[in-house]
Amino acid sequence: MLGECISTSSSVLEQHGHGESWHPVKAPDAVCFARSNEEVAAIVRLCAASATPVIAFGTGTSLEGQVQAVNGGICIDTSQMNQILEVNSEDMDCRVQAGVTRRELNQYLRDTGLFFPIDPGANTSIGGMTATRASPAPTRYATAPCGKTCLA
Repeated sequence: MLGECISTSSSVLEQHGHGESWHPVKAPDAVCFARSNEEVAAIVRLCAASATPVIAFGTGTSLEGQVQAVNGGICIDTSQMNQILEVNSEDMDCRVQAGVTRRELNQYLRDTGLFFPIDPGANTSIGGMTATRASPAPTRYATAPCGKTCLA
């Protein structure tokens, strides 16, 4: 199914076994570089069938240690899922793939008069921010509600 999109290289495993925090490296058994929601779903189904832990990985800016594979498992790297699918200026929202970063989204929105106001201090992925409800604090615009990318 994944062919060249799966890696067991020691350097790739180490990179995906920690974030930006002080937590020690806990590498996964393999890293899958997903390119679509369908691939993510297929990987999760396979892992669920074999009771294999799944670890999501966006850009690796985790400060909380959630990217560590403390029980081994498969890391799903979403960095190649970086398409901006839809921008609705009137509704002030958009649909993006999980690997789109905050900077990529704001660069795309630059000429629309809109921007994504949540800035946790790193160039995080929108998927990672949504999954962890990451927001440094409520901004004058709002925090990012789970599952919704809000623009200002």
